[in-house]
Amino acid sequence: MGDRVFHVKHEVRNRVVRQLEGWGVEVSGEQLRLLERYALLLARYERANVIGTRDVEEILREHVLDSLSCLLFGPLLRARRIVDVGSGGGLPGIPLKILLSGAEMVLVEATGKKARFMEHAVRQLGLRGTRVVNARVEEVGRELEQRAAYDVALARAVAALPVLAEYCVPLVRVGGHVLAMKGRISGEELHAGGAAAGRLGARVSGVLEVSRLPEVSEAKQRRIVILEKTEETSERYPRKVGIPAKRPLAG
Repeated sequence: MGDRVFHVKHEVRNRVVRQLEGWGVEVSGEQLRLLERYALLLARYERANVIGTRDVEEILREHVLDSLSCLLFGPLLRARRIVDVGSGGGLPGIPLKILLSGAEMVLVEATGKKARFMEHAVRQLGLRGTRVVNARVEEVGRELEQRAAYDVALARAVAALPVLAEYCVPLVRVGGHVLAMKGRISGEELHAGGAAAGRLGARVSGVLEVSRLPEVSEAKQRRIVILEKTEETSERYPRKVGIPAKRPLAG
């Protein structure tokens, strides 16, 4: 089925819009159309299953909306350069790019088949100012042109917070932020993440609770942990590929 003849049920579309309104997020008809097309691309991509489900409406409710919850963090609306670390099939970066059309979005993904899907999606959706980088984030973070180059780094379901901090903090400028999208997070992980962030020149500045309308999604806990970069990261970080996950800075 081509996307020109696919239609999301009005009920599902209305629920998506109501949830965005509940978060204070405005979405135009064209942006909503692009979000639906992106969900369809994820569902119908034949070269690989990059997300684990091919149900378009589930992708919209559970994955696209989850990505857009990052907009609860006000400074993201003003960000000019954003990097999505471990982007997978483009979540949260592509849905956010659709709504933040003026921002530059860089999607970092180590797995080739997922990176190729994102390149395909970016072309199909006409998302100018979006670049896919098929590389390990530890390598990207050691490139001079990438270090301290971004206002915001995003990560969704990538790693425990201490590991995620080492992946992301080197990429953002002083005064910039890392948004770590989490479900449940223990006090132990949060404490360890804060300790790791401190060694990288950052601190945990807050945890956003993401509320969902009951008719939109299952009652899953969702939180966004915010790291604020307060000083330059030592050139020692990130460490070589694989080391952050094997030997976290704290935890």
